[in-house]
Amino acid sequence: MSHPSQPDFWNTRFESGQTPWEFPGVPGDLQKFLKQKNKGSAAASRGRVFIPGCGSGHEVKAFIEAGFDVTALDFAPKAVEFAKRHAGPVFASHIILGDFFTHHFPAGSFDYVYERGFLCSLTPDRREAYRNRVFSLLKPGGYLIGYFYYQIPVLENGPPFGFAWGTADELFARHFILTKDVAVTDSLPVFAGRERWQEQRRTSFTG
Repeated sequence: MSHPSQPDFWNTRFESGQTPWEFPGVPGDLQKFLKQKNKGSAAASRGRVFIPGCGSGHEVKAFIEAGFDVTALDFAPKAVEFAKRHAGPVFASHIILGDFFTHHFPAGSFDYVYERGFLCSLTPDRREAYRNRVFSLLKPGGYLIGYFYYQIPVLENGPPFGFAWGTADELFARHFILTKDVAVTDSLPVFAGRERWQEQRRTSFTG
């Protein structure tokens, strides 16, 4: 049986339509974020966004149309195929096939990393590597934004693998400062009642 750390695990689910984590559109808190950014700055200054584990990539087009320079990545070929289809031919080149942990990007390449269902797809033992990678990819003062799932993880039942309360604070301490944390009101059933929209600013931590 394939493992969540392997592309085949996810290819099988996309091919069979077993994707209960896939929001069919642009979720409300992201819409609010993009609307706020549209008011606050000129399009040329909105920055670069990275979307790891983009899945079907419904948000790619929304970010681009809001004036952001977007790079979306997934290591499952079927996910990339679906994401390119949703983005359309004009924006398909923003979506690439690759591994979040090993694909080459220069340090500090992005102003934002957008999280939606990727972190909770990773087994808990990979969270520090995720945090370190996001920290490296962001510019100092850049933001990790998006959706975080709070539920005591049970390895036999996941993914998704949630955070037990307090463990997210321990993971991101020193590396990020939480600047916004609100309950999500339009969660998919798999996340309902246990999902938060968060915005976390990258620090200059060097330890």
